[in-house]
Amino acid sequence: MANAKGLALAYTSSKGLLQAAAVVIGTLGLLACVLPKPGRAGEIEPPNQPLIEGRPLFESKGCVRCHRLWGEGNAAVAGPDLGREGPWRDALQLAGSLWNHTPATIEALRQRQGEPVLCSPEEMGKLVAYLFSVRFVGELGDAERGKQLFRQRSCARCHQFRGRGGNVGPRLDELKDYASAAFMAQALWNHGPEMAVKMTELKLVRPRLEDGDVNDIVALIRGELRAATALDLAYTQAGNPRAGQKLFREKGCIKCHAVAGVGGAVGPDLGKRTARRAGGLAAAFWNHGPAMWAKMKELGLPVPKLAEPEMADLLAYLYFIQYTDESGDPSTGAVLFREKSCAQCHSAGAEGSQTGPDLAAAKALRSPLHWAAAMWNHAAASTKTAAQLPSPWPRFDNDEMRHLAAFLRSPGRSK
Repeated sequence: MANAKGLALAYTSSKGLLQAAAVVIGTLGLLACVLPKPGRAGEIEPPNQPLIEGRPLFESKGCVRCHRLWGEGNAAVAGPDLGREGPWRDALQLAGSLWNHTPATIEALRQRQGEPVLCSPEEMGKLVAYLFSVRFVGELGDAERGKQLFRQRSCARCHQFRGRGGNVGPRLDELKDYASAAFMAQALWNHGPEMAVKMTELKLVRPRLEDGDVNDIVALIRGELRAATALDLAYTQAGNPRAGQKLFREKGCIKCHAVAGVGGAVGPDLGKRTARRAGGLAAAFWNHGPAMWAKMKELGLPVPKLAEPEMADLLAYLYFIQYTDESGDPSTGAVLFREKSCAQCHSAGAEGSQTGPDLAAAKALRSPLHWAAAMWNHAAASTKTAAQLPSPWPRFDNDEMRHLAAFLRSPGRSK
């Protein structure tokens, strides 16, 4: 097995990776700096760089005056902590959440800083990516629970920590400067086959890692470095989604897994929306490793190694693709267009009022980010108009915004 120094160098040889100003594996580009573009059939072209601008925008646009992220920010904020709260799972659900809270948000902003600042689609993309990315890291792990897991999951039989444990693998306390979920994912995948052989020799039952276990073990390894916030820890998990997409093909992942229907059918379609976070992805690599290695052997495929920051890039891509699903039900959207009173102000092709713009012809439909930006930028005017109408401010929950967008995009809808 590689020693601790070798593992650390393998992951950090890209200059300045640990200081790289790119926010989390999902900031990692989520819907980021470069707007997603159509790629191959059924695919979305992901961003070509990790996100760095989202955090300054969160501050300069005034978001930080009302919201915190994982407890970081103004202690006297009025709005929820966007790292811990918010049920949205993608950009369209976030657009719905922005709309739902528009009246209260506009009023709060006017009291604090005057009229709300505008956001271009590109800026909205960076903010959306930033918000999703900080959620991707999740809460910092629990070092005490990590200590229990170190014993219960048989880690101590092979690894030494603070003078206790085995000498089969590297000393974990030598890795504290590098420990992160992405680092763990890389180590567990690259050295997984060797570890499996050694566990068989030692007659150890292969442990299963549950959601949250990896973060707890990382917290144990990092020790005093755990004082860093979740946002700071995100800097150690930077990756490039488009580079990850390329790796997904080159390393042969696509031969077994599809993304939005494109690829193999041996394993699950990884484009399905799930609650995958950094630690959960690392655990999945470990839990499903033996089955994947066996299938690769059966198919005559080599088990690929992931060097340097490649794992971070791959995880960035796997995280990104969860949030690109724009599918919805046009018929449900048509009902919502009427029930939510959209038709009182807007037309959708031949249907609805001419007070506001024809939504079916709106450029905002080009992407979820354009849609979210348009909703935010017209929020002040919308609240003034809505105040003159008899119906209450409509809410869009769960996938209702997705259905509405599908209706507006439906064939023949635009004039």
